[in-house]
Order: sequence, then C-alpha cells, then structure tokens
Amino acid sequence: MHVMLRTQILAVLALFPLAVRAAGPWPDKPVKLVVPFAAGGPVDIAARILAESLGAQLGKPVIVDNRGGAGGNVGAEAVAKAASDGYTLLLALDSILAVNPLLYGKMSFDMNADLTPVGQVANLTSVLVVNAKLPIKTVPELIAWSKTHRMTFGSGGNGTAGHLHGERLKADYQLDWEHVPYRGNGPAVQDLVAGNIDLIVSLIPSVLPHIQSDRLRALGVTSNHEVPQLPGLQPLSKLGFENFEGVSWLALLGPRDLAPEAMAALQKALPVALRQAELGQRFQKVALEPAWASGAAVKARMNDDAARWKRLLAGRTISMD
Repeated sequence: MHVMLRTQILAVLALFPLAVRAAGPWPDKPVKLVVPFAAGGPVDIAARILAESLGAQLGKPVIVDNRGGAGGNVGAEAVAKAASDGYTLLLALDSILAVNPLLYGKMSFDMNADLTPVGQVANLTSVLVVNAKLPIKTVPELIAWSKTHRMTFGSGGNGTAGHLHGERLKADYQLDWEHVPYRGNGPAVQDLVAGNIDLIVSLIPSVLPHIQSDRLRALGVTSNHEVPQLPGLQPLSKLGFENFEGVSWLALLGPRDLAPEAMAALQKALPVALRQAELGQRFQKVALEPAWASGAAVKARMNDDAARWKRLLAGRTISMD
C-alpha cells in the first residue's frame, strides 16, 4: 500500500510541468495600463490609442486606469509596488521619471530602482496658449501684459513639463505668474477654457481642439521647428523667448524585476504596435509622434535628462504649491 501511494504521488507531481505549460504564454488575462494623470490629458489620449494597438498585438485587452496626483507620483508608485508579473504597467512622461525625484522630498519608492523601462512610445511638443478672451495675440504682447498684470498659469501638476516650462519663462523673463497645479492636464485646460486661469504651456493633444475652435489662442511651440498640426505657428525661441526649447517623451514601464516572459512579450509587441498605420494616423491627429526605443535606451535617457534638469534647476526657486 505504501509503494502504491508513493507511485500515485509521483504520478500527480509529474503532471505539474504539463499544467504550467498548458497555461499558455504571457499574457493570459487583461493588462492594466496606469495613466498617472486625470482623464482627458495628452498622456490619457496617448494611452487609449496605444492600448488598442498593443492589446491587438498581445491578444488580450489593455485597460487604461487613471490614477492622478502628485505630478504623476501616485500612478508611478502604484506600478512600482505592483506585482512583477507584468499585468500592471505605467505610461509615463519624462518629467515623472527624470524631474520628480529632484523636486519632491522623500518618496516611498525609487523611480530608478523600482520601475523597469520597457520602451519609448512617443515624442510630444508643447504649445504656449492663452485664453482667447485676453487681449494677447503674440509673445511680445504676453510679455508686456505680464509686466502690468498678475497672471495665473496652470499645469497638469507640480513637476510636470508644463509647470517647469512656466517657471522657467517666469524666472528668465521676470514675469509675474502664479502657478496653479491640477491633477492632470485635462482639468487645467478646462479651467483655461473657462477663463479661471490665464495661460498654460501644454502638450499639444489636450489643447488642439480648443485652438482649432478659437477658444484658446496659441502663441508658439516649444520645439525648434513648426509642427504639422499647427501650421504657421513658430517656435517660441524665434518669437521673443530666446533659447527656449522643450520636447517631452513617453515611455512604457513595469514594476521592478519585471517577469522575463512579460518583458519579452512587451518588447516584441510594442514596436510592432507603434508601426501600425492606424496608430500613426491617430497619433498624428493629436500631435503625437510614435518613437520606439529599447528599455535600455529609456533608462539612459532618464539618467541624461535627470542630470540636465538638475543643472537647469540649480539655484532656481520652484514653487511646489
């Protein structure tokens, strides 16, 4: 009887590798894509377009989960502390990865150590816009108006690109601007359209419809060249804000020690998803430029940008209110 029982146990144990193999390749359930800002902003727009294309390549749905707050830190922390199985991912702006660690105090996670870059997704240009009801149509007029009027500039949160661009312009040109942070770019743009704030340096996707409907007035772009979505609009560096330039980028990341099977599947699927004609067309409509780069390249860019921002922020007083 003892021998028979042992034989039965061994037979059951022998079935376990087959059961594991029968579970199939990663993923075998929906994947959650955390957007660290409120719905309606440029990262959210990019995530919803990417989710469809990436989900088609993975063979499972990719579900967008908005978790705004603390300039993107709330969403980033949620992914950093998630299981490493790859079913919780982060779509992050460069400012979250490279700037937040410089501006925020002690954080409950390490942006570099606790997140695993999968790959770059896109490049994004910003645009300086004002409420169309203001008597401001050019950068020189904005500078002149700011000398005699206290103005408010919104952003998607402390430490975001819009916040830093605004603070840089404010300091470099002695402008009397008060920063108003929001839990994402979407709410900031809504308040700008409503006239509750005066201006914003925003990533193009969330303000483009309002520019086209003449509710917001675009004064210039942050890149060193024109963008197709805003033909004729010149770079700010050529319009009165000399030497001003700033292009943002988006990356896909997972938790620390991301499961090898998840990393392999994502690094195979992501570049294919970004090459899809439909994604490219939808990205272009909202001024997003697909831009694949490996996880290693993203890590290097995070470090390079952090060093650059550290130099630029040295000696500056940045309001985190």
